[in-house]
Amino acid sequence: MTARASKPLPPPTMRERAAAAIAARALRAAIADPSTMVERHVVHADLPRPRRGEWWETWTNLPGFIRVNGRRGYYRHACLPGWTYARAEIVPEMIPDLELLAERGVRPTEATSGQAA
Repeated sequence: MTARASKPLPPPTMRERAAAAIAARALRAAIADPSTMVERHVVHADLPRPRRGEWWETWTNLPGFIRVNGRRGYYRHACLPGWTYARAEIVPEMIPDLELLAERGVRPTEATSGQAA
């Protein structure tokens, strides 16, 4: 049996593009001055399939930005569904992906490894 490709996402709306612009600016500001990261929220999620749990961390002034399973885990952003990033990929990958989404309405299509998504 062959795996089916996932259904492509619809073009981003102006609201999604505006949210991506705000998110990119907020991430750049937080990296420049970590003291601006304000209040952190931590939640544990029990996932039934596959049976495992994850710790999700969010910050009040970083909308849509999620760290999964602490410093050694990975990062996601609500504006970039289906994509995960390593800590070292936030500046060179995630922020440019958010800026490209905001400026041109283009979602990422290639993974960091260079393989098509």
